[in-house]
Amino acid sequence: MTAEDFVGIMSHIGFVGDPLVHTQHHIGASKWQKISDEEVVGHHQLRAAHQRYTSLDLKTVENKGHGHAMVKHLYKKINGEWKLAGLRPAVRWNDYFSYAFNSR
Repeated sequence: MTAEDFVGIMSHIGFVGDPLVHTQHHIGASKWQKISDEEVVGHHQLRAAHQRYTSLDLKTVENKGHGHAMVKHLYKKINGEWKLAGLRPAVRWNDYFSYAFNSR
């Protein structure tokens, strides 16, 4: 998948591109694995908080939902610069996650 395709999916109105949904992602424990001088894998514990507001004034929260996951990030050194080369999330559990993305 290209970077442009990934950004398009993530920023879609049905996901985090919804102006009524605000998110906050927290990284917990991380573990790094050096594969080679040009490749590293990061294993990250994440908690993502999501809030859906009733209107664009962002004064009233309609719903909240949270996701808990482990994410494997692949990093590659390209032309001397480290780049994100891929990711593989593994969702552990969600709390009311779907309510944050339900459109009315």
